[in-house]
Formats: sequence, C-alpha cells, structure tokens
Amino acid sequence: MTAVRNLAIQQAVYVPLGAMLALIAFAFTVPGYHPFSQHLSELGLMPGLPAKAVQVGAVVSGSAIIVFSLALLAQSRRFALTVLTSTLFGVSMVSNGVFTTGSPLHGLYGIGIFSILTPLLFLAELGPAASTRMAWIARAISLLGMAYLWLMLSGFDPEPYRGLTQRIALLPAFGWYTFAALELRRSRV
Repeated sequence: MTAVRNLAIQQAVYVPLGAMLALIAFAFTVPGYHPFSQHLSELGLMPGLPAKAVQVGAVVSGSAIIVFSLALLAQSRRFALTVLTSTLFGVSMVSNGVFTTGSPLHGLYGIGIFSILTPLLFLAELGPAASTRMAWIARAISLLGMAYLWLMLSGFDPEPYRGLTQRIALLPAFGWYTFAALELRRSRV
C-alpha cells in the first residue's frame, strides 16, 4: 500500500503541470484561437479537437490533483486542510473538462478559488520539516494566485492579454504540485 501511495504522490511531479503545459502548447496551434487574449476554457467552445483537448487536459490534471490529495491524506492526517483545498481544486478542474465555459458548473461555481490557500496550508501542516525553498515557494505561489484573482475581480486584467495572464497564473498554480511532491520525497514525512 505504501508503494501505491508513494506513486500517487510522485505522479504529481509531472502530471498536473504536464497536462496544463500540453494544453497551453496545443492552444498555439489552433487556427482562429488567440492564446494571448483568450482563456484556455474558450477552446472548449470550438468544434472538434480543441474542445476535446480542453476536456482531456482539465480532467487529467484535475484527476491527478485528486489522486495526489488522497495519497497525501493517506500519508498523514495532519495534511487534512491541504487535502481539502487541493481536492476542491481538482474537482473544479475536472468540472472544467466536463462542462464548457458558460455553464454554471464549469469550475463548479469557482470552488477552485480555495486552491490559493493550498500552498500555505501545506507549508503550515508540513511544519518544521519544510525546507527554506518550500517556505519561499509556498508563499510566493499563494501571493501570485491572490494577485491574479484580484486582477480578474477588479477588472484590471487587460482584455488583450487575459489569456497570457491566465497562463502566467496557471504555471505556478499547477507547478506547486511538482514542488510539493518533491518536498515530500525530500522530507520523507
């Protein structure tokens, strides 16, 4: 059982960020889609392969985050709050793949917003076992998430670059899972 749990944690080094990077790269190949001004979810409104790519990318990354979260909980109950916010994010991503933009169930009413807390909760729950690098990364990623949320909610996210700002925010949000899995391997919690 320990081997399965470790594998479920280690997949987070590659899968959540890898699925998003693949989707981001694919978006640059879609005729009629403008990656710097359009959100990734807007690919889901296009016919054929672009819609399927969004579905697959969101479901794969969301499922990988849920698997990581469950493995983290199996590893130690002290990560309960990290697991809660991370699972909410994973469920939100799966719903992004199942429901298209415009549906109220796309992102499950924004429940993924709690993911901004995930790095900080992980840092707190990891406690003294956290490396200096993780302490810095967790704080920076949560702060970047808040900054992006503020840009969107305030209306300051520039229209011609809202796709670019989304991608800039997605990379650390999904990359955090890479850092967390590596940190768990390093600290042997």
